[in-house]
Amino acid sequence: MACRVRVAIRMGDPPDSQLIARPLAEFPQGLYAAPGYLDRSGWPRRPDDLVRHACLCFLAPHAGRWVLRRSGKTRGVDVAGRFQVNSVGMLRRLALQAQGIAVLADALVADDVAQGRLERVLPGWHASAVMACAMTETRLLPAKTQRFIEFLRERLRPSP
Repeated sequence: MACRVRVAIRMGDPPDSQLIARPLAEFPQGLYAAPGYLDRSGWPRRPDDLVRHACLCFLAPHAGRWVLRRSGKTRGVDVAGRFQVNSVGMLRRLALQAQGIAVLADALVADDVAQGRLERVLPGWHASAVMACAMTETRLLPAKTQRFIEFLRERLRPSP
């Protein structure tokens, strides 16, 4: 029996394709590092300090350039480090292993911060929010697929 996928979930900007992207939620992002890394390498005090730190980059266009925002100000910083990965899970694991500073979704690392495994770096600054989208082949969807997408939107909506 053949299985047909009607919906794919994608984090990040939707690719140029013939698929239809239906936004589900946006996740704010910040900079995070393990206490061990910060003890060893020091705390950056401003975005320009990141050039002297091991930064963990997500493999994508402009991977070595982080754009940070604070109170209407935007600051681009060229960063570098030993690791560029294509998995947010791996990025988080490297940060937990004290390998450097990473841009991660606040919701993804909330438990790690609460448990003291990660610290928020440059707390006044944040990176662009990451978008979660439901990707479909067509605009016309069966009712159960539409309801599934609605369910995801409701579940991913931030709590008041």
